[in-house]
Amino acid sequence: MRVRPDVIERIATTLAFREPDRVPIWESLQSAALYEHFAPGVPFPECAAVACERLGIDATYGCMEPAREGVRAGNAVHAALTVWRTEPRFRSLEELERYRPEPIDATEIEERLLAEHERRQALYAPNVLYLPQNGGFGFLPGYDTETFTVVATALAQDITLMERLWEHAVERAVVRNGVTARHRLAPVVQCCEDVAFKTGLMVSPDLLRRHFFPRLRQVIAPLKEAGIKVIWHSDGNVTELLDDAVACGVDGINPVDVSSGMDIADIKRRYEGRLILVGNVGADHVLSRGTAEAVREDVRRSIREASPGGGHLLQSSDGQLMPDCPVENVIAYCDEARRAGRYPIR
Repeated sequence: MRVRPDVIERIATTLAFREPDRVPIWESLQSAALYEHFAPGVPFPECAAVACERLGIDATYGCMEPAREGVRAGNAVHAALTVWRTEPRFRSLEELERYRPEPIDATEIEERLLAEHERRQALYAPNVLYLPQNGGFGFLPGYDTETFTVVATALAQDITLMERLWEHAVERAVVRNGVTARHRLAPVVQCCEDVAFKTGLMVSPDLLRRHFFPRLRQVIAPLKEAGIKVIWHSDGNVTELLDDAVACGVDGINPVDVSSGMDIADIKRRYEGRLILVGNVGADHVLSRGTAEAVREDVRRSIREASPGGGHLLQSSDGQLMPDCPVENVIAYCDEARRAGRYPIR
């Protein structure tokens, strides 16, 4: 099933730094309350597609099944907001040194990626465009403290251990992005590479410039050659890396987290026509804890500061709508985005 032409046109126009009919909404949902509100009794993932349509969301990189508190699945456990690994990927430098990845099967990757893309787009069509976020390579692997300690130690003491890991990850990412490029699966792809906390970078900017950005350039090359835009997602404040991102070939950033100190108005002024901005609707204190009217005001603020001239897609500054966002706040967010986001922006 094809996606509605007006949705595709709205997103394409925005990506080209022109003004469409209104500012697009690019969101991911992870909320049992939202699914039950809009599609009571409908199983996942169909309930997520219904919720996206009813909210007027234009694009999604896929919605998530609600976390089932305390339920274990393999080496992961469901917690309140997400799924956390219960077993570290690496327990020691010696274990990292012994790591030997499985050979890359390009045919298997292509078949699986194409099937997954077709399934997801069919799920969300015709009202919502599925945009993949499979473009990164995992520069800082490990979302558990034990693995991250090993990675941090390797970066400080023997970076060659990480280089072996990166080499395989880059090769795999290039294969995946090559499939996306050859089959023209999307006009834009999001590369998830977290390198920052709310208070600053996880590692030094010099290390990122020597080891991260050259590899990111290699990873996104197939997409760039095919004319597909690349959005770099990183949590935290990456303002000091924006020049590096532009030089690397990144077309946009996400989620421009206001609570981390990212000033979208300043970034818009400095990089207008060079960086697509995705996000900036406050998640920590507005969407999750504020009133519906506070949410509407924050949406209007983000639109005023970033949407004139195009190049801005609205999204939560978490990169997704989490379970702690009240249903009424999510409805207010999407409703205000459609109302206040109509061009021309005043």
